[in-house]
Amino acid sequence: MNNLRTKFQEVYFPFLIVSIITIFSYNLFRWFFDIKLGIIPLKENLLNFWIPFAIPWIPVLIWLRRRIKILNIRGKNDNGYFLYQFAMVAAIAAPIIISQNYIEKSSFELNKVSSAIEIKELKNEKYFKINSFEINQKLSQPFVTARTSGRNNESLTYYLYLTCPFENTTSVWYGVKYQKKLSNKLSEEQKESEYKKFLDQSEKEFSTYNFYEASYFEKLRYSDDLDGFVEALKNNTLNLKEKEQIVLIPKKDVFENRLGNSFSWIFKSFSIGAFILLIMILIPKINMEEYNHFKENKPLKEDDLKDLIQYLNPVGKHKTAAILILLNIIMFLIMMFMGINIISPTSTELLNIGGNRRFEILNGEYWRLFTSVFIHGGIMHLFMNLIGLGLGVSFLENIIKPFKLITTYLICGLMASLTSIYWHENIVSVGASGAIFGLYGLVLAFTVFKIYSKNTRGITWVLLSLYAGVSLLFGFFGGIDNAAHIGGLIAGFIIGILLIIIDIEKLKKNAL
Repeated sequence: MNNLRTKFQEVYFPFLIVSIITIFSYNLFRWFFDIKLGIIPLKENLLNFWIPFAIPWIPVLIWLRRRIKILNIRGKNDNGYFLYQFAMVAAIAAPIIISQNYIEKSSFELNKVSSAIEIKELKNEKYFKINSFEINQKLSQPFVTARTSGRNNESLTYYLYLTCPFENTTSVWYGVKYQKKLSNKLSEEQKESEYKKFLDQSEKEFSTYNFYEASYFEKLRYSDDLDGFVEALKNNTLNLKEKEQIVLIPKKDVFENRLGNSFSWIFKSFSIGAFILLIMILIPKINMEEYNHFKENKPLKEDDLKDLIQYLNPVGKHKTAAILILLNIIMFLIMMFMGINIISPTSTELLNIGGNRRFEILNGEYWRLFTSVFIHGGIMHLFMNLIGLGLGVSFLENIIKPFKLITTYLICGLMASLTSIYWHENIVSVGASGAIFGLYGLVLAFTVFKIYSKNTRGITWVLLSLYAGVSLLFGFFGGIDNAAHIGGLIAGFIIGILLIIIDIEKLKKNAL
């Protein structure tokens, strides 16, 4: 009975309190600053899914992580405790994500207007019923793009955005979108064939499209779809004032039914998550040693979060890794605030923010050779590169001083960018992997010329085979810029040889 009371008092009830406060706080924040004031410069997919999934980690790690440790959870390398943390995050995130759909739709009423031009005066509204309107289909403007998706980019989706102007206005548009999803593992010839079929089919459907079936219209807010429609407008309009353009999407359902049962599912999802977590908390016994430490306010003996924070301290023991990792993360956050898709950005998006391509470099935009090194094609691309970066730096930071190592990283990134544009004529190249391969080039040089001890050389050969070797191998099957990888690797190897020639004894001493 005491164990049961302890679990409720120290773990479950705090979870419920933290969950309710987090859910309420984010919804209030979103409703006030985004929907009412409209001052949050983030796309809907971030506000509706990614931020709601990320936000719960903060209270879980700060207030609940220590409490979970009083449970005697079995699992290798603390995997069991992470599972409980993830379950808490999921239980909080699910109702937040579901509630975004409800908040967005319930916060706006249906506005009846006589013509589309009146919508320009209703800037803070979302839903409209236009009494009478005309559309000139012959003035439609298209834009086609593609995005990859899936864990390993195994899916490819084509998108066709078509805009048609409403009568008597040049800034209110009727938006029609077509899309087709297929396997990204198809050959280039097959993809080209599917692409042509997609365009032909979409063209046939659009030729018979009924513009007047809509029962009401939804004005697109800041999103990938809005960007797609605006790109269609930019194709045929010089000096387009993007922020003034309004794109309306036709809706065929009954306006009063737009909410569905989303409100009830907010509570249902939270109840389901809370019940599952209750069962999870009731199963293990209390770890009395950890419980006593918790009551005495003693810190954890092994704290992965504290270790990670110390590792990312730019003036700490691992300053080189911390600086390079933080630079890449900061650049990714900048991409996010600029509206770049964080899962699968298009080549156009990457090029606009600083991606590397031969045409732009030859026309004097040399800064792209450096900026592209800190830009990534999605969060998984960033995550995998940061792992490779951390591993590479760990074998070099005790041998080479931070300034030299960071300089080497930048030089290798530059050489990787140059190799990429030499080899590829019309490919947008981004990512830190070329510079990271430069670090592995250093590791290779120090391994070949026996700067490392015999035991360490055994580890470095495994590292080089698993990370560099496998990455290069997969690069030959497409989707990876092997030219940049090889260019960075060779540059790093040459720099390593030069450093060995200059002061081999000091390098060997530092490697001990």
